Amino acid sequence: MKFIAHRGLRKNGIKENTLASFQAAIEEEKASGFEFDIRVTKDKEFVVNHNAFIKTDLIQNKTAKYLKKKYQLSTLEEVLSLETTKIILVEIKDIDIPYEKLIAIFQKYFKPNIYVMSFHNKVIAKLKELGIKNKLGILNYVLNTTEDYTYDFICLLNNLAFPKVIKEYQKRHIEVFIYGILNEEKDLNNATVYYIVDNI
Repeated sequence: MKFIAHRGLRKNGIKENTLASFQAAIEEEKASGFEFDIRVTKDKEFVVNHNAFIKTDLIQNKTAKYLKKKYQLSTLEEVLSLETTKIILVEIKDIDIPYEKLIAIFQKYFKPNIYVMSFHNKVIAKLKELGIKNKLGILNYVLNTTEDYTYDFICLLNNLAFPKVIKEYQKRHIEVFIYGILNEEKDLNNATVYYIVDNI
């Protein structure tokens, strides 16, 4: 099976969405890569965090320097500079982002194993329009039709990842990632897809 470590590999007390968790995923034989979330700061930098808030601080109202000093949040650039040929799956959480700056970062650290996704169709469409070279995908697009899907990969919720749906995307050479509650062996039944999981 092909596993992507959700927010990095959390073991031996390593916290999620940290450089240590990503390095642990790189070193784990059973991991095909790792996933993480980015958010935009007040000074238009990209930091790694799942939620819009960290404790009582709203990330978009704080600078990257402040967030690094107070919470040790990593930046997108720090993660992309890690040496690996495994998949680096970046989820963009915000809808209002400085596109040119983001594309410049992806160009600076370009690797064919970097995949970029978002729940926001508009964000991925804009990145494609601006000519980003990384692989692009959307989460939960299955709620629309497969025929008009023009990206490199798709991320499906486990409960909606029916075999027929998966096959339709794969027939068009679109890679499939599956996320959601994947805690039982019955959920892990397709060796042709990537499963985003909390534990490997």
